[in-house]
Amino acid sequence: MSSKRLFNLADSEYQFWKPFDYHGTEIHFEHLVARKHTYVHPDRNEQYTLYITLSHHVFTVDPDKSKDPYGPQIYPYKPEDPRAFCPTRYALSFQLAHILETLPEQFCYHGGYSRYCTCKLEDDDGNEIFYQVVFRVWKEQGKMRFHVESAYPLPDRPSKVKKVNFWVICHNLLNNKKLPKPSSK
Repeated sequence: MSSKRLFNLADSEYQFWKPFDYHGTEIHFEHLVARKHTYVHPDRNEQYTLYITLSHHVFTVDPDKSKDPYGPQIYPYKPEDPRAFCPTRYALSFQLAHILETLPEQFCYHGGYSRYCTCKLEDDDGNEIFYQVVFRVWKEQGKMRFHVESAYPLPDRPSKVKKVNFWVICHNLLNNKKLPKPSSK
């Protein structure tokens, strides 16, 4: 991990991911660099600036779940959380920039444990892919933080989930109000 930090954030989430050699090919992660994005509400005079970081879980899997025919190749730059590089997750991670830019239009829902998810894409052939992007939000030192904890394809459409309005998440976070919680059944 580079010691260079894009933002002066109080938390220890990585802001850059170092390239590494995967079976003779150097894999790069410029598309997963931390970013700051301002979302402007279309109807109200409100805007929210989120400081976004992305976990290495968006391009890795648990080593025991690796489907690499040569055996799991551990991404070496986060030794406290060893995970195997996953070509499928890596390929899908190129969609994250667009997903993050269009979060207000995405389907967000409760993913459990105070996490929120979004998960609908189309592949190059127009087929629907259920891509679960798990994120958490918090406010620290006056900055609205948004961390993508994981992102992976789902085998099927998620079962019944309750939509959470992205604007409500942002509004409540900015104004130190409780974040939306799933309804108890």
